[in-house]
Amino acid sequence: MATASAKNAAKVPFVTFNNGQKFPIFGLGTWKSKPGEVTQAVKDAIDYGYRHIDCAHIYQNEAEVGAALSAKIKEGVVKREDLYITSKLWNTMHRPDLVEPAIKTTLKNLQLDYLDLYLIHWPFAFKEESGIFPTNPDGTTAYSDVDYLDTWKAMEAIQKKGLTKSIGVSNFNKRQLERVLANCTIPPATNQIEVHPYLNQKKLIAFCRSKNIAVTAYSPLGSPDRPWAKPGDPQLLEDPKIVALAKKYNKTPAQVVLRYQVQRGNITIPKSVTKSRIQQNFEIWDFQLSPEDIALIDTFDCNGRICPCDETVWKFCEFFPGNMATASAKNAAKVPFVTFNNGEKFPIFGLGTWKSKPGEVTQAVKDAIDYGYRHIDGAHIYQNEAEVGAGLTAKIKEGVVKREDLYITSKLWNTMHRPDLVEPAIRTSLKNLQLDYLDLYLIHWPFALKEEGELFPTNPDGTTAYSDVDYLDTWKAMEALQRKGLTKSIGVSNFNKKQLERLLANCSIPPVTNQIEVHPYLNQQKLIDFCKSKNIVVTAYSPLGSPDRPWAKPGDPQLLEDPKIVALAKKYNKTPAQVVLRYQVQRGNITIPKSVTKSRIQQNFDIWDFQLSPEDIALIDTFDCNGRICPYEDAYSHKDHPFARDDY
Repeated sequence: MATASAKNAAKVPFVTFNNGQKFPIFGLGTWKSKPGEVTQAVKDAIDYGYRHIDCAHIYQNEAEVGAALSAKIKEGVVKREDLYITSKLWNTMHRPDLVEPAIKTTLKNLQLDYLDLYLIHWPFAFKEESGIFPTNPDGTTAYSDVDYLDTWKAMEAIQKKGLTKSIGVSNFNKRQLERVLANCTIPPATNQIEVHPYLNQKKLIAFCRSKNIAVTAYSPLGSPDRPWAKPGDPQLLEDPKIVALAKKYNKTPAQVVLRYQVQRGNITIPKSVTKSRIQQNFEIWDFQLSPEDIALIDTFDCNGRICPCDETVWKFCEFFPGNMATASAKNAAKVPFVTFNNGEKFPIFGLGTWKSKPGEVTQAVKDAIDYGYRHIDGAHIYQNEAEVGAGLTAKIKEGVVKREDLYITSKLWNTMHRPDLVEPAIRTSLKNLQLDYLDLYLIHWPFALKEEGELFPTNPDGTTAYSDVDYLDTWKAMEALQRKGLTKSIGVSNFNKKQLERLLANCSIPPVTNQIEVHPYLNQQKLIDFCKSKNIVVTAYSPLGSPDRPWAKPGDPQLLEDPKIVALAKKYNKTPAQVVLRYQVQRGNITIPKSVTKSRIQQNFDIWDFQLSPEDIALIDTFDCNGRICPYEDAYSHKDHPFARDDY
């Protein structure tokens, strides 16, 4: 590997900085490379011949980059002196006393003794020591009045100390460069700026050259994966003229665009985490664009800046891993709370985990917490609590949430109703969830199944095997759990009116909630009204009509395809799911849609910026047709089955 890597590395030309240091004209960018991907990407790049790796503190992945650098040095593929590593000082660290600690943090993360190049990332400063993207009370960006000239003096000091071989800037304009040059002892070696055919920066590049400042081109491919791209934005690599040039040279559009920058003399740092793309991007040394084709690409310029450094970009930057906690907390604050009859407050919206497979649910829980969910609804019978627990633990360790920010529900399964089994059952859930206590524990169904066997026990004839344990005796054991502090609140699920009345007449601690199936085809208005009259909050499961239920039959109505729901979604410029979820929240029901798809998890959450009119609520009320989708028919003969012997 070392020989092949070195052979490829030898193909890359060098530029010479104004301090005499030589630097490869081509490297790997790491912006938007996730921590779980970037280590392998850097390893693949070095193996193929890359020697220049461009990083930044704000990318929040320098520890993973460092792991790759260290691995390749240990393997003997490269020596430290073969590598050219760049990092950047973030905006919150411009104050002179913060500059040296900042580079030392980067060096520690990268497992290096020195950098080859350290840049001021942007010329403006943010408020110090208030998070990576600090904001004012009104949500606007919080700035600092530190002058970049003072920051530059501190940059000169770290070069003199040998912490970096060269220093430079990024995103500086002509006037800012002139001001630095007029007041510096060490001139910047490079200005790293956005450069691609739609923003060719000809004037700024010419100015930099006139001052012996090298230009480094970031986003040379037009950053097609930028999170803030809008539908219809032009895609550089799909431009017909670029595609035609690629065909002419028997190269890819990306290779043509990268060759364009290199031939202009700009250091070029495309980003990729895909091994084949990393290699393909590198293969630009065996052809040259003609002067006519260079001139043709020059004509594409339309001042098409894709990194404008405005609030739109910062909004997406909030979801960089290192600033996830702030963004997550902002979203979490949008969710109203209900107050239980014991005084405990509980988020009105959460993530359901029924039918979420063990291989999917850990990531789903992580994605949900990252986006602002704080209420996670689980159950022993879902057989995925260990994976849910892994997601909770990961987000607590990352600092995205604290345990006290979370509201975790689980449920006692039917085979564990016998009072002596209740405490062991919650302790099993707590162990799997890696928690010391639950926020809410429910009796899943009012009827008991045969104990200490299968989760769905059967008799020899194949019918469901019941137990004669009375749910009143189970409830007494539930009350004991709350008194021991194993759960903050207790409640029930799938109880009907008569069962609730009987429980209320015989309990010391009333249930705080009744979790029941609720959606427009089963709106449960009578049972909800009864619960409210007894100060019991309703939690709505299957609020979307459980379209993925395994027992659905062909031809069953699909709630989210109902023409009246679709029409309302169009009226409010929302999805059918968002309309249906907003319906439940406006009725005052805790609502727990299930999804394992990141985009759906986020989309389901985004229901706080609109309200259904009273007329539209009334319209959706009319959809009710007693359309129950979770009847638990296998236990209909049980004396305590809730749906077989009650009007509601």
